[in-house]
Amino acid sequence: MGEGLIRRSVQASAVALGAAIVLLPSAVDRPLHPTGSRPAIPRPVDPLTGQVLERMPSLAVESALELAAVVRGESEAAGLDPVLVLAVIGVESGWEPGAVSGKGARGLMQLRRLALQTEEEDAGLAPGDVHDPVHNVRMGIRYLARMMASFGDVDLALVAYNSGPTRTLSALLSVEDMPDSMLAYARKVRREERRIRRSLPTATLTVATAAR
Repeated sequence: MGEGLIRRSVQASAVALGAAIVLLPSAVDRPLHPTGSRPAIPRPVDPLTGQVLERMPSLAVESALELAAVVRGESEAAGLDPVLVLAVIGVESGWEPGAVSGKGARGLMQLRRLALQTEEEDAGLAPGDVHDPVHNVRMGIRYLARMMASFGDVDLALVAYNSGPTRTLSALLSVEDMPDSMLAYARKVRREERRIRRSLPTATLTVATAAR
């Protein structure tokens, strides 16, 4: 092959390659995200949901929103402070839905079978899963509200929640002081309540960061 023919062949290949490059879509012009798949703008969650997500990081955001709504709604209906309820959950189960105590108390708010059945029947509900966070917390708040109505004092209601109303009443009617071991539970919950309350002003979570 002559030198002129080789030169013309190389030139023709270069022209074809240049045309192909021009026809390729530009990486600069292409959108970074296909239509309909742009990343969602992070939106803030309310402080109560932020507390739930912080303590149950494996929980889906939607489930955390639902659980927080139950804590808020049931607490307000019962005249209880939702932060107190969060503290009870933390002390009772450490936010572990599958927790089971040596005495058979179960779930986030560590309900015993009789307490759970009583609240379900009073609410007109069919028996539910004691380890389901939403059902457990809904019934737990109602049981705590029952103790509050019976004893008229937050600390005594907490003692009754933990030790049982019969034992608490017996201790109150006794000539001796209530055992410190019973009062220690109320103090522990109150400390946790104060700790949570201090963290609320600085708790800033978004749905995007919570879902990581």
